Amino acid sequence: MSGPWHPTGRARVSPRNPQAIGVCQRCGLWYQRSELVPQYEWAGVKMQNLELYICTRTCYDIPQHQLKTIIIPPDPMPVYRPFPEPFASDDAGGTTITDASSPNGFFAEDVTEEAARVDGADEALPDPNDFASR
Repeated sequence: MSGPWHPTGRARVSPRNPQAIGVCQRCGLWYQRSELVPQYEWAGVKMQNLELYICTRTCYDIPQHQLKTIIIPPDPMPVYRPFPEPFASDDAGGTTITDASSPNGFFAEDVTEEAARVDGADEALPDPNDFASR
């Protein structure tokens, strides 16, 4: 006589073939020890044992591949002695377009009053550094 309502839980008890009984560490029901398996989860590039022995009927979780580390292949070998395009000498004046001392390629003095106007606006934008006009 056995079943989930029996004191031995879902474990089969046989006096002719005695086997060890274990408790599922998730649901708490009794099973044959041979039916309890360790739970594994991805940790980096390999599977890690979580040290939980659980039943395969209801509690076993399939390891999630989202937790697996993505292995990116190495960069390709660089070209030996590359010959870049001479963009600096292709300009009309023979100089570079951007100034190395300016982070975005132009200085505030280079912006004219017309360039500071908003599209469709009639007056120029106010100077944020002019505290006298406030």
